[in-house]
Amino acid sequence: MPKSKTRLYTLFHLNLAFSSIDESSHADVIQHCYWPILELAQKGIPVGLEVTLYTLECIQRVDPSWIIALRNLLTSQSCELIASGDSQIIGPLIPAEVNHWNLTLGQSGYQNMLGVTPRLAYINEQAVSAGLLDLYLDAGFEAVIMEWDNPYSHQPEWNKETLSRPHTLTSASGRPVKVIWNSAVAFQQFQRYVHNEMPLDDYLTALKRMVPSDCHAFPLYGSDAEVFDYRPGRFSVEAQKSCNEWDRIRALFQRLQRLSGYALTLPSAALDFWQEEPNLQLGNAAHPVSVKKQAKYNITRWALSGRNDLLLNTLCHARFKQLIEGHCQQADSWRQLCRQWASDLRTHLTQTRYDALIEQLAVPETPPLLELSAGVPDDFNLSVDEERGTLSVRSQHLSLELNAKRGLSIHSLAFADHQFKPVLGTLTHGHFDHIAYSADFYSNHLVMERYRERDRVTDLIQVDHEAGHHDRAILIRTQIHTPMGPLTKTYRIEGAAIECTFAFEQSVRPEASLRLGYITLLDCTQRPWFSCVNGGPSFESFQVESDIDHGAPVSSIVSATTALGATTGICRFGTGHMGIELSWAPSRCAALPMVASRSIHQQYLNRLWFSLSESDETLKQGGVLLPFTFAIRPVTAP
Repeated sequence: MPKSKTRLYTLFHLNLAFSSIDESSHADVIQHCYWPILELAQKGIPVGLEVTLYTLECIQRVDPSWIIALRNLLTSQSCELIASGDSQIIGPLIPAEVNHWNLTLGQSGYQNMLGVTPRLAYINEQAVSAGLLDLYLDAGFEAVIMEWDNPYSHQPEWNKETLSRPHTLTSASGRPVKVIWNSAVAFQQFQRYVHNEMPLDDYLTALKRMVPSDCHAFPLYGSDAEVFDYRPGRFSVEAQKSCNEWDRIRALFQRLQRLSGYALTLPSAALDFWQEEPNLQLGNAAHPVSVKKQAKYNITRWALSGRNDLLLNTLCHARFKQLIEGHCQQADSWRQLCRQWASDLRTHLTQTRYDALIEQLAVPETPPLLELSAGVPDDFNLSVDEERGTLSVRSQHLSLELNAKRGLSIHSLAFADHQFKPVLGTLTHGHFDHIAYSADFYSNHLVMERYRERDRVTDLIQVDHEAGHHDRAILIRTQIHTPMGPLTKTYRIEGAAIECTFAFEQSVRPEASLRLGYITLLDCTQRPWFSCVNGGPSFESFQVESDIDHGAPVSSIVSATTALGATTGICRFGTGHMGIELSWAPSRCAALPMVASRSIHQQYLNRLWFSLSESDETLKQGGVLLPFTFAIRPVTAP
């Protein structure tokens, strides 16, 4: 029996919110990048177009004839519309309600403008968590399109044959989700051919190598349209135009149509080969969120870098909080928030667009420090050991010991709910029998690695402190002088909750990775677990089973590997049955938590911390450094 043909499907990602494209360039992009796609469809080449409602509205204003032509092609089923949403947003970094509105506004807008409701959704920037998948199911999509390469590299139980046809993913709630694959390697090879970096025959040889044996359906291309016959200007070095690149695309499709082993098809036709089982698991402790392309593309890119990502996300969380508290159901208000949360406002954003965005958003004043009144509440016992430099706080709910010789870091913290067994604190020098780990591992301190100065700044110095009360809580405060200016560090303790605050007198974000609020678990006998919400409607739980480090640098330019979206401002972390809940207000500071666990001679070093700044090629000078407050409470295992 002759081998059946491999169906090749193509989709172009259209995005006039592209970070480095100003509105004045929209007409050029439409002419050079978008009309050629419709011309392919008019000539019988099946293509998918993935486009946000925002981009369609921009096209409508500049060239309404393009919208008319697309609508006619959709009516004749000569091409296929694939949903993105109202705006291109990074789902795992954004509250579930906003993600829901983004999909809902997109679907209604597509119907109103083009007369179709897409069956397929392309996950924005291919940034996906298991929880996010539930929202696509709730929005009524038949399948999602997402990158295969990164989940495959992170999941040892996947094999290369999973790329040979659409499969089934499992959402955080346990529901099955149909997935049509995209491939970063495949679309990058396509781009290299189109940019005249290789001849057509060499590309076809590469395609044959990429396509798995007995492949039913394969993604020929699934990325930007704006990189063909146009250069967005994101990078100082971009492929130079040396030919008419759409001519090369047409030549490729014509050649493929003549080859006996391939058949061109629309993306939705790949579902004819959908495989229901096995259900594939998405995400693990090392990689809770999957993102497109190479490792430099991780979610810190849209959260902790750029011109001012931390501030922008904080302001969006603040607006979200207002809409939720006001029970807002006005589509225009949610649409505006979706567009302010657009991913392209957080990477290679032009100065013109950044200035316009900041005018829309009200930058808050820095909140004052809590007023400290003399005297300690009666239900607390406060003692100082001058020789050891420790400060101890005890109540019926907890026991806390702080180290004044090391910036009031936490030496030990125990809760009544855990029978006063210490859960976090400091692992002192020599705890691990390994020279690479013969250091002190503190809790609730700050570490900043500055790139220009090539130094490391910490708050681990001897300090004085003052103690008193604020309302019914005990308040302990110190001011620490650092090379970046004074840092005020505060503990507010009430009941079984400890609020920890880092307030910076210097409000300009440093060019640095800035990590603080470290949590070092004292149980070194086992691996930890952690859980949080990553853009979906429910918690996602992870059990660490091997060495992980979310904060490990990818390169000398990219300072972190990944992070947790933690979009509700809650993260739980612990070992066995004993853990803590960390909570903070993203509407005041949208920090991201990171987790690490390392095996050291039959023991484990288990840590979590928060990041306010990370580096990659999008990091610009300036930006705002916000004060950060988080609370620690006892919990048991999820």
